[in-house]
Amino acid sequence: MDIRYARDNDLEFLIAGLQDNRAIERRREDQRAASSADIAELRQAIREGTIRVLEDEGEPVAFLYFRTDFEVLYIRGLFFWIDLVYVREDYRRRGLGRRLYEDALTIAQERGLERVVVDVFEANDGSRRFHGQLGFEPVYTIYQRPVRR
Repeated sequence: MDIRYARDNDLEFLIAGLQDNRAIERRREDQRAASSADIAELRQAIREGTIRVLEDEGEPVAFLYFRTDFEVLYIRGLFFWIDLVYVREDYRRRGLGRRLYEDALTIAQERGLERVVVDVFEANDGSRRFHGQLGFEPVYTIYQRPVRR
């Protein structure tokens, strides 16, 4: 398996991964589809070289979308922001996510960044466990409530 930067012909795979991640996050059905803005953002990320794709025999099976220009209210300094990670269901539990994260850490180090930051959804138990195993620690938790109940 090889890791490379995403190419234009990966777009359908990236969209499918985005939508699958939204289902894993337990978003409502009407909130899962990729919008035209999502698709434009993925196209831009391909052009900017901020998506790494792991492929098996030339077929994409996982990806990691990152940014280095992202700002988070309570995180100071320069950091490597992991925006989205996806591993195709039939390839999960084989260490591919870990391999993508190792690649991300290498890129972050090469760019002189101080840390890697990721937003883990509370509902995604598997992601919380995974990040804990890789040494990630929570910083804050975001809470919300509707105005009317």
